Amino acid sequence: MASLREVLSDLIKVEGVKTAVVVGRDGFVIDGVSRSTTLDTEALGAVISTGIGSSEVMGSELGVGEMTQGLLEFKGGLIVMGLVGRDAIVSLVADVGANLGNVRYQLKKRVPDLEKAL
Repeated sequence: MASLREVLSDLIKVEGVKTAVVVGRDGFVIDGVSRSTTLDTEALGAVISTGIGSSEVMGSELGVGEMTQGLLEFKGGLIVMGLVGRDAIVSLVADVGANLGNVRYQLKKRVPDLEKAL
């Protein structure tokens, strides 16, 4: 079985992905890896947990079911988030030119490995 760090390291090997972080629902970073030296993974953790909570409320209010993945697109990059079990969230930060379909697929494919590693 792969460790959490190994699975996250595999995710940043996906073309265009710069950062992979797993945070608890409380916003504290469980583990993270980044190819960027300027990204504060601790700050990212707090923001991601808040964003997921808001997205889940939106999904509930709109009657579209439980959230599986979320995407935020900015001028300078993408953030793709997914739930890891009931208590954690995985978030990837990718370049704006990254192949979004591949990034989403790679994240979804590795969620079971992340769950086992936790």
